Amino acid sequence: MISCVITVCTIYLCFPLLQCELSLSVFSVKEASSPQVRTPYDRHVMAKHSEVYPSTEELEAVQKIVSHVECALKTVSDQMDIPKDGQESTEAQSTDPQERVLRGVMRVGLVAKGLLLKGDKDLELVLLCSNKPTINLLQQVAEKLTAQLESISAETYTVSQCPGDASIVVTSTKELALTLTIHLTSPLVRTEQEKTRTVNDPPDVLDRQKCLTALASLRHAKWFQAKVSDLSSAVVVIRIMRDLCNRVPTWMPLSGWPLELLVEKAICTSERPMGAGESFRRVLECVASGILLEDGPGIKDPCEKETVDATENLTLQQREDITQSAQFALRQCAFGQMHKVLGRDYKPIKPRKNMGASGKDSTGTSVSKIFPLFKSFIHCFNEKDLLCLVSCITDDFSMNAVMRLNQYRPGLEYRLTSQTGPVHEPVFTMAVDLNGKTYEATGPSKRAAKLNVATKVLQDLGLPTGSELKSESSVDSEGTQESAKAATPSSATSEESGQGPILTKNGKNPVMELNEKRRSLKYELSAETGGSHEKCFVMEVEVDGQKFKGRGSNKKEAKAYAALAALEKLFPDDNGVSNTNRNYSKKKVTYTDMVTTQPLAPKNVSFK
Repeated sequence: MISCVITVCTIYLCFPLLQCELSLSVFSVKEASSPQVRTPYDRHVMAKHSEVYPSTEELEAVQKIVSHVECALKTVSDQMDIPKDGQESTEAQSTDPQERVLRGVMRVGLVAKGLLLKGDKDLELVLLCSNKPTINLLQQVAEKLTAQLESISAETYTVSQCPGDASIVVTSTKELALTLTIHLTSPLVRTEQEKTRTVNDPPDVLDRQKCLTALASLRHAKWFQAKVSDLSSAVVVIRIMRDLCNRVPTWMPLSGWPLELLVEKAICTSERPMGAGESFRRVLECVASGILLEDGPGIKDPCEKETVDATENLTLQQREDITQSAQFALRQCAFGQMHKVLGRDYKPIKPRKNMGASGKDSTGTSVSKIFPLFKSFIHCFNEKDLLCLVSCITDDFSMNAVMRLNQYRPGLEYRLTSQTGPVHEPVFTMAVDLNGKTYEATGPSKRAAKLNVATKVLQDLGLPTGSELKSESSVDSEGTQESAKAATPSSATSEESGQGPILTKNGKNPVMELNEKRRSLKYELSAETGGSHEKCFVMEVEVDGQKFKGRGSNKKEAKAYAALAALEKLFPDDNGVSNTNRNYSKKKVTYTDMVTTQPLAPKNVSFK
């Protein structure tokens, strides 16, 4: 995935008599490693994220206008602090930064937080003044800023004054029509206790509430850096939620600061790291639970001294509509329709194992024509057949064998019956009782053994196990068809299926068992294909003059399949794995969907 990373860092720009803090955004375009995608939820969310993320041209245009305005404001500050007699006193200017008219400029809003979406054209800066800003000061800054921008880039920007909003608006007339709003404010505005103008204030002082809002945006940017920028998947989810607010009018009242607080609260309260898809669902669950309702807990604003609900501007009807919309979105997700929630067309990840490229089953009937018929005879299914049907429909959600068996018969107790083998290569045996019958299976770990015994039970009951098969044809040096079939292990990648280890018929690692029969074998990497997010390795081993190949998502897995192919060909009676058993061979368990690792989300914002 090609992604543009926005890094916001804090620098010190030395105006004369002033060391003022500016927030400088450095846009760099590079191929960023996307978060580890483990579920269809993650794939849908990350695919939508790539659609709404701004293009390189948009980011460069944003960087250009902001940089030009910042440089121009620096020059304006220098000009406004030159003594009236026209002679600049260097010693006086370097002593007290508080005496300068313009103390500094900071980036706020979407630019500072790295939340820009494709099509966003409204940018914001905050210009800090030593005293309370006035209309006269605003006019002086606007006039000088116009002259400076004209010298930097002629006929590129137009500057307009908005005293009622306590701001100056700079509009780009070339390339993308971007609008940069410069809000004037001062820390003195917040220290004023009264909300009315005091006697000592100038008669043309700017609106106090507008100045307070600008100060609040500074606090929001600082809070975002401290709490959200490093939070797993939070920035991605906020962009997705912002797109949802733009697309669905029901969600529009929640956009902005309340939305950022909501996402942070939903994700940071999780006990474990979550992927982007799971984090997005958790935000929907948080809203659907009633957090926004009138009698709900609400969302406290952490940037205010008093207890303030960030959603206090929402009406009762808006709160109920947003909650209902979140509940409906969760129902769509539960039925595998997250693409509808995200506003995307459904694009299947890959065809099911019982369908060909034409989307038809073995009888040639279109699957899309079969599904509507289910409604007419769904009552004819018994409990077991209905579970099998539901499992097949929801197979995309990567439920492992233990989870599937728990749906069919909740509360089963797995027990460890034995542990054999050396310390560095133990073999665990797990057992479970069902319908008066005891099932046992082995594995290199307790979890793997538990997964294998659950798979064994599901196979015995005739229920789907959730394993997806992948064929790999391996032809030896003579090119014989029989050798090619022997070196064709079928399995899904361990990242996607999350199934058990690769074992032989005797419950051993294929590489170890082959090493017991033929010592000092040398495995070589013969091919490596696929992108950085989906590698495919092919390992080759020569045994008794014959070459065998195996494919896997990593070298260890490919090596195991090569050894398995050699055992099946050379030792079919004693140690080979039959075709039936091979189809159900499991791979090493890392984490299931219930325990996901932390995705490598791109770091978008950092303040110092």
